[in-house]
Amino acid sequence: MKTRVYIDGYNLYFGCLKGTPHKWLDLIKLMETLLVRSGAPEAKLDDLAIKFFTAEISERAASDSSSLNDQRSYHLALNNYCKSKLATVKGNYSIDKTKFPKVELDDSGKEKEPRFSERVKIWKMEEKQSDVNVALEAVYDGVTDTSLEHIVFVTNDTDIIPALKKLRHHNEHQVRDPIRIGLIIPARKSDSQRRGNKSLKELADWTIEFIHDWELEKAQLPCRVFGTKKTAIKPTSWFKHAEKVEEILGILSQKGVEGSISKA
Repeated sequence: MKTRVYIDGYNLYFGCLKGTPHKWLDLIKLMETLLVRSGAPEAKLDDLAIKFFTAEISERAASDSSSLNDQRSYHLALNNYCKSKLATVKGNYSIDKTKFPKVELDDSGKEKEPRFSERVKIWKMEEKQSDVNVALEAVYDGVTDTSLEHIVFVTNDTDIIPALKKLRHHNEHQVRDPIRIGLIIPARKSDSQRRGNKSLKELADWTIEFIHDWELEKAQLPCRVFGTKKTAIKPTSWFKHAEKVEEILGILSQKGVEGSISKA
């Protein structure tokens, strides 16, 4: 069963990866594992099996000075390792100034409604276009690629609901064989606060509600991923024991030993 997976990168990051040592993620291996768990082991991830939607973070908004380079290393690793099975589709990262009402208490200690609260100037930082790109690519592929039998979304963003509705509507017209629709909620099993959106789940033929930590741990790329032009190296801060790794690399990269971090 020819399958294509559409991954909202930022949704996956904030739902499963932020604050974990699993960010150096092999998307092909993870999706293969999850497709077996979904009850669709016959799904095949061939050429262009995954479309990964993301955007480069702005240095102005990065949590530390290495964030942008770390992200670029990961994107390079994915392209080197997954080759023709994966395509990266990039949107934009937007930083704007805007005004929003702040949370205030009234005289009785209750929170005021936003319309009665003072507006303060803030930085609004957000990733743009990914949800639109996911929807457009999935619907376009579903309509034009008659060999495609199975579409899987990795997101919990309700902005793609119109895309799921359009695909189901296309199935009803019986222009081609129906496309099966799968949904993977990018939430960790250990995170009890994050739940799949009911409206999204109702439009899918099957849903995976969460991803186990062990599934993320087992789906990791090699620490060094060779490419035809550039080699991608896992950022030191992405290791589980980052301080120990940094200490060891510092020793090994000294002159007279390996001489550089990449060799170490």
